[in-house]
Amino acid sequence: MKIKQGIENIKKSIWLYPVAYSILALLLASVVILLDNGYLFDMRPYLPEFLLTSASLAKAVLGVISSAFITITTFTFSTTMVVLSIYMSEFSPRVVENFLSDERTMKSFGIFVSGFIYSITCMLFIREEILTKPILAGTIGVIYIIFGLFNFILFINSVGKYIQASNLINRLYNHAQEVIASYKKEISQYEFVSTVGVELQEPGYPINVMEKGYIQQIDYEQLFEVAKKHNVVIRLNRMIGEFVTNEATMGELLSDSSNADSKIVIEEIHEFMLVGMRRTEDQDFNFSIQKIVEVALRSLSAGINDPNTAIFCINSLSLLVGEFCTLEEGYIVMCEKDIEGKVYRETYNLDRMLRDTFLQIIHYGQGDVHVMLAVLKAYHHMTSEAEGENKKVIKKQAKYLFDRLLKKYDDTMERQMITEAYEAIQTLEVRSSNL
Repeated sequence: MKIKQGIENIKKSIWLYPVAYSILALLLASVVILLDNGYLFDMRPYLPEFLLTSASLAKAVLGVISSAFITITTFTFSTTMVVLSIYMSEFSPRVVENFLSDERTMKSFGIFVSGFIYSITCMLFIREEILTKPILAGTIGVIYIIFGLFNFILFINSVGKYIQASNLINRLYNHAQEVIASYKKEISQYEFVSTVGVELQEPGYPINVMEKGYIQQIDYEQLFEVAKKHNVVIRLNRMIGEFVTNEATMGELLSDSSNADSKIVIEEIHEFMLVGMRRTEDQDFNFSIQKIVEVALRSLSAGINDPNTAIFCINSLSLLVGEFCTLEEGYIVMCEKDIEGKVYRETYNLDRMLRDTFLQIIHYGQGDVHVMLAVLKAYHHMTSEAEGENKKVIKKQAKYLFDRLLKKYDDTMERQMITEAYEAIQTLEVRSSNL
């Protein structure tokens, strides 16, 4: 698990593309130098004359190209710092990594740095007094700079899109939706059981947390394989994204605590759980939802005061949280017929998710009636999607907001708008229950 996470961290690191492209540039420069000096073979008979230049011209062209690349790199770095400053001041510090982890941004850095390395490396080995015949280094440099300028245009276009709040919210929404869809697809093949039934089982051998921090990843499929291998029942009561300390437990191994093999099973279980000091979005869609919440809160601050962006965030949040309105509360049972090994994994609690998502927005945005109407409309959408007890949960949250807003607003028109939005939720509830 840690090896897999290490590979993922390398893929997301800022230095990966610049280092990889720089190595490729050095290899390309080496091949071109060997060809120009005739150490590999004489390539001149196989190339058109217009692709070859004199050594002096190639050196001059490469000098211009290296200067251009270092200028573009400096400008790109400065632009990136400006974008990061905008992200931290207007959106949220948590969304900075979304820009830095974007492949377009890092590939652009890699191309510009590698172009500079190629140019100065070739210039270093061009000897005008030795290379009397036409060479290829200058032509490759021209092709490289054209390709670099094309990527520079793409980088500027990407930056222009990234600093727009709507595009940022859409990217956060799309990523969260992908992770949620993957989660729902994964659990759809298993059955739900009630929380009461699972928690009434006898206590087992505790699965303690080995490290403090956020639960970053849990490989449930591998845990299921461990349960089948040892014919044990694993019950997990922690969700991905939760902060845990050394005193906390991830769950329990429901077997005889006197069994000497329990410690061996626990050690195997720990191999498929990853805890770290930073949250990741690979399995933690709540982190993506939290980022959208933070963008909404920042837009509601006195310094920015952009309620329309907050409403856009609320609409996106209603769609994401609405994905869970059809799921039952309880545990998912990973099991197979005629096999004793099982894994119980807790599902997301809708009431807690609603509170974590909307209570901060309600607290900081209750001064704007249109923002609060957007929250009520979000509850309306989620109520229409909900099933069973989830409808009552959303109704309870809507009632709390309605009572709070009636105490806040004295204006007759504002109270009427709020009442109509709340009654629309109640009407929807009645209609659904009569079907």
